[in-house]
Amino acid sequence: MVHRLTLLALALSGPALADDFQTYIVGGEDATGDWPWAARVALDLGNGFENSCSGSLLNREWVLTAAHCFFNEDGEAMDVSTITVHIGSGPKGTNPTRGADEYRLHSGYDNEANPIGNDIALVHLSTAIEVSSLPSLVDDAHFDELLARDAMGRDEAVTAIGWGVTDPDNPAVSDTLQQVALDYVPFSTCNQSWNGFLTPVQSSVICAAELNPQDNETENTCLGDSGGPLILGNDPAPYIVGLTSFGSADNCQAGRPTVFNRVLNMMDFVEENAPLVDVTIESGPERYYGALGGQTTVPATVTNGSLRNTARNVMIRANTDDTSADASLQWSGCDDGGLLAGDDQCTLSSLTAGGHSSGQVEVSHNGVTETDATLALSVSSDEDEYRIKNNQAPVTVVFSNRPDLTVSAEQTAGNLDSDGQGIATVVVRVSNLSTVNAASNATVELTLPAGTTARGDDTVQCDTLCWVGPMDSGASVEFTLTLTSGTPESSTLTLTTTDQNGGDFPQDNNRHELAVAYSGVKAVSDTGSGDTSDTGSSGGSGGGGGGGSFGVGWLLALAGLALRIQPVRRNNRSR
Repeated sequence: MVHRLTLLALALSGPALADDFQTYIVGGEDATGDWPWAARVALDLGNGFENSCSGSLLNREWVLTAAHCFFNEDGEAMDVSTITVHIGSGPKGTNPTRGADEYRLHSGYDNEANPIGNDIALVHLSTAIEVSSLPSLVDDAHFDELLARDAMGRDEAVTAIGWGVTDPDNPAVSDTLQQVALDYVPFSTCNQSWNGFLTPVQSSVICAAELNPQDNETENTCLGDSGGPLILGNDPAPYIVGLTSFGSADNCQAGRPTVFNRVLNMMDFVEENAPLVDVTIESGPERYYGALGGQTTVPATVTNGSLRNTARNVMIRANTDDTSADASLQWSGCDDGGLLAGDDQCTLSSLTAGGHSSGQVEVSHNGVTETDATLALSVSSDEDEYRIKNNQAPVTVVFSNRPDLTVSAEQTAGNLDSDGQGIATVVVRVSNLSTVNAASNATVELTLPAGTTARGDDTVQCDTLCWVGPMDSGASVEFTLTLTSGTPESSTLTLTTTDQNGGDFPQDNNRHELAVAYSGVKAVSDTGSGDTSDTGSSGGSGGGGGGGSFGVGWLLALAGLALRIQPVRRNNRSR
């Protein structure tokens, strides 16, 4: 995948802009068919040349891309009549095309004086287009979670997508959409590698790079990738966190981290220029409980998180995936003045920017078979969304006469005694998540590593079975487990909880695996935290690599690049 390198001259005494810029993806992989909302924005320069950038379709009419794409080599703004937008991720030439009747640039973007901040633009299609899925602009919660990750969590946490050049020696855009997994790079590290050049635009940028590529292959964005999205993970309908803006020179090699426009700080621009809103629906805990044949109440709140736009005819819906559980909305403020029992939807006439409306859903069970049904809460409005991903809130509703037990464990110590035996201390926590059913005789079964024995503390007796005893609904019990190993090697302890008098329901969270290590023996990372089912990776597809932190050698290489005052180009021209 080629990554867009905006070519800026960087001097230690202060940055100066070069005459041109460039951007593309290299070292990635084909993404044909994966991203139906992907866009290629072509601007006709005449004489067979074009500016080629990448972008993302936000709804049927608006495409998000980079502001610098709309200027020719002389710094002149391009006429809207020169724009052709290709929507989809099929091979080049197979995707539907649309003309444009307008494009809008961020008011804070200045192509001559300040081309590295607020590098964002919206293109309005002359004819609307429907696609099978759409991305969402990242929200505060998911963006903050990315920023808070440790080095391992940052490794290949984001994916860049674009139509740019894949070979720096061949300035033709790719025939296939490209994608590459990159590591999120914290601003302080990124800014240091750019010699403080990014300080004035800190609030409008985010950085990424492949810090430890497989086989030393360059993985980056490049010419033609400008405006293409930087997304979280590899979800086909993802959160977009950035737009490709600029990077180091050196033929798109991995010198300094690539700089992307931070979309979270651009929501006001989006709402000011496109009639989009941010309506969300949320509930409380992930699980609600009722007795077999009983009823439970699930509270919910609908919010218009928009900064300036009103949402009209806000439709709230509730339904379950199990015929044994029936959902009924109880919501005030609906058009009919209220809801009758059995109604599963209602409409609010409007919800102003920042406004919210609260209600509840009564879920009733038919009393035949216990179930852990999924209650699907959803919301929509007459206006299109720029965070469509937040329009749904799945909630698990459990109807059963049994408790719902879960177990977790954390190692707090691991040493060798005078006889060379391994002594490890593990804190175990057992919880009954059910709010309606007690456990009469909770236990934790231990699957011990070879050559290992276990004992509990004064509160819970253990050998290969720990006897916890009765547990009220919503109760938790914590105890200490001491492991003794004649062969103190890193190994796995498995804990499984149940109620000896009838079991528990559901059983999707009652098993935990813990890697146990002793001092002087290489540890294995913890492999579970309650639910050991495969939940997939948060890393993006494409690229290889690993490593989530800068090594000393890499920092020295960056410092060398800075000292050499490498010019950076932002030349989107391709034939």
